[in-house]
Amino acid sequence: MKKMCFAIAMLLIMFVPQFAQAEGDQFIIINKSINELAFYENGELVRTFPVATGKTNSLTPEGVFPIVNKIKNRPYYTNGIPGGDARNPLGDRWLGLNARGTYGTTYAIHGNNNSNSIGKYVSAGCVRMRNDDIHWLFDRVEVHTNVLIVNSSKSFAEIVSATGYQLKPPIKVIIDGKELAVNVHPFMDNNRVLVPMRSIFDEIGATVQWDSATKSITATKNNHKIQLKINSKQVTIDGQPQVLDVAPTIRQNTTFVPTRFVSEALGVAVQWDSKKSMITLTSPKEPTEQERTKISVTVNGQEVIGGGFIEAGTAMVPMRDIFTPLGASLQYNPTTSTLTVIYGGNKMTVASGDRKAIINGETISLPQASVIVDGRLYVPARALTEGFAGEIMQDQKTNKVIIVLSKR
Repeated sequence: MKKMCFAIAMLLIMFVPQFAQAEGDQFIIINKSINELAFYENGELVRTFPVATGKTNSLTPEGVFPIVNKIKNRPYYTNGIPGGDARNPLGDRWLGLNARGTYGTTYAIHGNNNSNSIGKYVSAGCVRMRNDDIHWLFDRVEVHTNVLIVNSSKSFAEIVSATGYQLKPPIKVIIDGKELAVNVHPFMDNNRVLVPMRSIFDEIGATVQWDSATKSITATKNNHKIQLKINSKQVTIDGQPQVLDVAPTIRQNTTFVPTRFVSEALGVAVQWDSKKSMITLTSPKEPTEQERTKISVTVNGQEVIGGGFIEAGTAMVPMRDIFTPLGASLQYNPTTSTLTVIYGGNKMTVASGDRKAIINGETISLPQASVIVDGRLYVPARALTEGFAGEIMQDQKTNKVIIVLSKR
């Protein structure tokens, strides 16, 4: 019995192809044990699909079979159903396999007229796919591509590694010096690296919302907001429409987004090293105390304790320390880091990390995002004069800011 098992194992190994792989090679694996198809291209797993195979194990042949023809709207000759007919059990796409000497006339990967059959053992020997899936594969796969059909408990990674098909090393993502841990590896599409959505957003500190009904993604970080949609190149950044080179997509039940666009839109620098298959993301550093120029601040003739600072050319002042001595009403929400000030009949709301403010119900843009430093919420000084009908004078030589706010 042991000798027989060994002989069978050796026969199975002989069925596994050894590739002299060229650039652009494609390869398909169909595993009957889980009824799934994996499509490889350029040394990478591109997509996996559910399939249906033979009613019995012997009906769908096992081994390596090249695709020898691609036919649209193939008739179902048995019952005389024309190609393209909704009743046609072959669907409208046929990828003929040279299996058992039939040269693409009998065995194929094709569509179907019953999507409920996918994932089951129902065919007379062919491999069925959902119509949308076979359309995608039909347009992409080339004639002469090898198809390996097996019945194995091994993963696709284990199966393909035994074939000699040369896989590219997995793409590494380094964020602020730390390698990103992922369950599904990033991949290249149209010379763009796509990464698992949740993994990258969590690591760079962005908040993400997923709408399953519209398959849309909204991500926010500090004062930036981006909105994307699966399979759409149309996106918005802070309300402004833009067009992507490659659309977000779902692969192996994981949502992938283009790394460079997403990261740079959220203020994270990106570098790609093709030799190492490594993409490096670097978050912007918070300005240190040495990088902030201190300024003195006077409001209505009274000096503000602690003053303020200049960051990126913008004078930032502590909102609470300015309005408390003036008798203004202040409300702070620690959950959202939002401060609301009511003074002189005007109302202004700002939030830490946000580059917008709400003044009397109207949203305005700020020259710099509000920020919390040492427990104080700082806002651009000019935002106060806009919100509360005041005046501001800044002496850059002496680093002094004088603010006059009138209480109507």
